[in-house]
Amino acid sequence: MSILDKFLEDLCQTPGDWTLRGVVADWAEDNAQPGLAECLRWMIQQHKRPYHGTSATATWFNADTISQGLGDPESDIPGPLFRLLEGGKEKANHKTFSSRREAEESFHQAWNRARADGWKP
Repeated sequence: MSILDKFLEDLCQTPGDWTLRGVVADWAEDNAQPGLAECLRWMIQQHKRPYHGTSATATWFNADTISQGLGDPESDIPGPLFRLLEGGKEKANHKTFSSRREAEESFHQAWNRARADGWKP
């Protein structure tokens, strides 16, 4: 298991651990993964992580279409990112993934694609 795999597994165990996200962001920056570092730092600043109820699944919500008071504010993400999420099952204004790791990785990939397309956080 690589160091990044171990970090991601740890994040999946404690998705709201903002300090750990910072450690992973620092590691990514030191290991030539600036997109991942930028993504994780944005997640820390905005307090964003996938919703992780009692099951192993994880969900992202489209902040552009969800009504106030619905969903989970920490898992509401901008529409341009939400639309680029791959995998998972989409329903109405959210997308549910079979695992927290899948949700995390899909978000990181969507972030990189959105930034490459010119999206500005």
